[in-house]
Amino acid sequence: MLSLLSKKEWEARHREPRQDHVDYEDVISDILDGFEIVATNLSNQELMAKASKGDIMTAARSRAFDANDALVFSYSGGHTIEELASFLPTVLEYWEAYASLHVEFHESEESGGHKVPHLDLYDSDYWKALQLVCFAILLGHTGLLGRIMDLLVYENDDQDALLEALVAPYLPGRPEATIYTRQLPYRKTRKIFAAKPAARPALMAQYLDEWYDASRREPYHDRHKSSIFPGYWSLEAAAMTFILDIDDSSYRDKPFYPADLVDYARQHSQRSSADETTDSGETGKRRPNVPAGEPCPETGWWFTPAQPNSRRYFKQGETMPDVGGDYGATFWQWSSDQSAPSL
Repeated sequence: MLSLLSKKEWEARHREPRQDHVDYEDVISDILDGFEIVATNLSNQELMAKASKGDIMTAARSRAFDANDALVFSYSGGHTIEELASFLPTVLEYWEAYASLHVEFHESEESGGHKVPHLDLYDSDYWKALQLVCFAILLGHTGLLGRIMDLLVYENDDQDALLEALVAPYLPGRPEATIYTRQLPYRKTRKIFAAKPAARPALMAQYLDEWYDASRREPYHDRHKSSIFPGYWSLEAAAMTFILDIDDSSYRDKPFYPADLVDYARQHSQRSSADETTDSGETGKRRPNVPAGEPCPETGWWFTPAQPNSRRYFKQGETMPDVGGDYGATFWQWSSDQSAPSL
């Protein structure tokens, strides 16, 4: 379970420059208190016997929505990624508890025969769905994706093209989706998926440059003007960068890009069970990241997130250098683009 950061911890670690400590403290405190209240109420058999199925379902739904908010507020506030990773399975448990109660409500007379999705992919619920998928990929919990997608299938007539593209490496055999249920900015990702590896860094940089203005119809847009601001993060850009193994050195410092989530995924998550394909069409094995000071395990082009535009050619056995700077430890990663740079 998450714990509240002290003001000193928050001041030293918060990632979102627009977040206010008072807002962070109030929101996380209220959410954590709410978790305890809902858990106590749901375990009170006498109370449950008196409550309507609609009230019970609504309480569970609020807890699930709050759990997503807790992830985003906590990431913005500077919680460690390890803490977020340990919390994500609990978030999914809250969603599954809500889903079960939601189905019970639909099967009761209270619903009047009217059924709605657990998360409607055509309205603002989409942002919650995208958070679940992206956090599962970035926090090393790709094994949860099947359960997440089961939640999203319920009563949604259409599945979303971006969500399906994100889970495709982990859940092969799912029907292809062509509809972008929320359109912008997400429709713009199609070009990145379709591009050759060498073109993807520039396309992703452009996507991030346009992300906020293109998101004007999304529920998070302009939230910094309110007193409850979770933070601006293009989680889909991070998940795509990891899945497609894009060299992010040219855009990792751009606003809205959660670079440390990608770094964590590259150390703790799996990209897919499929072989990688280089720009030349060559199918290759997955290479481990190499810390500075170690010999290069394979001749080719490598890059490090610790330095922009760092892609360079190493021969097998050559010592991988430390680039220094404020980033931290230097790890070299095999580049999906194995072509020589154009002059």
